[in-house]
Amino acid sequence: MGRFTRRRARRWLARCWGRAAAAARAQPAHALALALVTAAGVALRLYGLGAESFWIDEAITATLIERSGPLELVTVVPREQPHLPPYYVLLDLWAGVVGRGDAALRALSALFGVATLPFVYGVGRRLFDRRVGLLALALTAGSRIQLYYAQEARMYAMLTALTVASYYCLLRRDEPRWAAGYVVTAAGAAYVHPFGGLGVLGGLAYLALAARLDARGRRSSEWPGIAGDRRAPALVGLALVPLVVAAAREFAVGFELTYLSRPGVDEVARSLLAFFGSWPTPGVGVAVGALLALLAVAAFTRLAVAAMGRRPPTRGVGATLLLACWAAVPVAVLVAASHLLTPVFWYRYALPAAPACYLLVAHGGVWLTDRAAAWLAARRSTDTGTVTATDGGRRRLALVLRAALALVLVCSLVPSVAAYHTTDGKDQWEEAVGAVESRADPGDLVLVDGCLMRLGYDRYREREDLAVRGVIDVESAMGVSETPPAVVARAVRNRSTVWTVLAHVSDREEHRLRDIVRETHRPAWNGSYVSIEVTRYERRTTAERGVANGSLPSRSAFDCRNHLL
Repeated sequence: MGRFTRRRARRWLARCWGRAAAAARAQPAHALALALVTAAGVALRLYGLGAESFWIDEAITATLIERSGPLELVTVVPREQPHLPPYYVLLDLWAGVVGRGDAALRALSALFGVATLPFVYGVGRRLFDRRVGLLALALTAGSRIQLYYAQEARMYAMLTALTVASYYCLLRRDEPRWAAGYVVTAAGAAYVHPFGGLGVLGGLAYLALAARLDARGRRSSEWPGIAGDRRAPALVGLALVPLVVAAAREFAVGFELTYLSRPGVDEVARSLLAFFGSWPTPGVGVAVGALLALLAVAAFTRLAVAAMGRRPPTRGVGATLLLACWAAVPVAVLVAASHLLTPVFWYRYALPAAPACYLLVAHGGVWLTDRAAAWLAARRSTDTGTVTATDGGRRRLALVLRAALALVLVCSLVPSVAAYHTTDGKDQWEEAVGAVESRADPGDLVLVDGCLMRLGYDRYREREDLAVRGVIDVESAMGVSETPPAVVARAVRNRSTVWTVLAHVSDREEHRLRDIVRETHRPAWNGSYVSIEVTRYERRTTAERGVANGSLPSRSAFDCRNHLL
């Protein structure tokens, strides 16, 4: 059986290699550009994979898989985190093979980030042509947000890869194996993250809308992804039902994400722009955003013309409608829920819509350059008076304009990518903990703001001779009361040297801790490590500095329980 499977795999790889070689011989320039862009995307996702330490969310991920086995994670994750278990189970299995270091755990996300690239190209090529696929691939390869999540030990790179793969399988649903692939990848995307089903829902909305239009005689039966096994979309829809029920139950009990607010038009626009990058100068961001908006609007031209009934619907109209549903449904659902129920809109939760945005911009860019080239070639043809000159001139102009547009888009992304790879953007717990442990004396008290932040500290902790306590914030989202001031004050009084390690702490909690410590101690040293503030406090008088350390309140007195949320 194994020999038969290996033989089939070799034959499949041989066929794939043969098709790729034939395509490269037919279009060598395109094949070279495709290889270079893909190589750049892979390199950007692998470069510096372990350069930065885990920030708190990654530390939570690592702690979960260290405390529980694959089967335990199925029940532990929903109980301890507002997430779903598939990514954590897969990461635990991955860690058993490659290890549990920072780079090793992030490598799984990098793998999914790399896998996203060929699927984006494949979707663009099947919906439109290879030019759109290549330009969309370049935008995906150079997107800062895609790089970020491809180098983070969280589920978002996996979510993006499965979402794009599901749309690629949807477009090839007329073949049984791809229909099965659509069910697997779409259901997988839906169960990777609580909002993962929104990207899949966009594809189902497209199928429903196309069926409605076909019933009205709009000839949508030949649109991309329409033909094929009808059972596959039905199975995907059924797979979404438990998620919808669970979401309705959560909204009914009135859950709240305290770090979010109801979004306005400006916040939605900034979130869509964040799919492509971020720029320190607002003017540059506005200019890049205006260019991207122009290209996206150009992509909808044929769809708008068909909607007004001036031209019969074409394949390009169906492809654009598919991308519109893919991009709009996640954003629209999150915005509507934010205004009608509770704030849930965040660019991270709308991430399944990002590949559709890249494809829309790429389609609009190719369409616009083709029209501009045709117009310029027509003007030049008045001098030659030949159709051949017009066609040849149009093709050359279109190639030049596409190359110029691609260069402008790539160059606009370069500063964002360069800043990402040259600037620390995550909480530097390794540096912060190293600063404490290299300067602390045995028995020093270390106050870390919160049980969750303790996970980041413990990730890089090596010394066991320091008394580390997690202090619960007065504005804690853990559902428990803050650590009583008397408990903190007693611990501080009984230590000659106290360290505070504050990260993502509320202003009220920061003032509370500093006031308690400064009653008996004065600041002697301070260091900042990307969102983490480390301060060393010493007793106010020299005579008191040598006082023997007394007993500390137990960890249970700080109420830092052995759970994550």
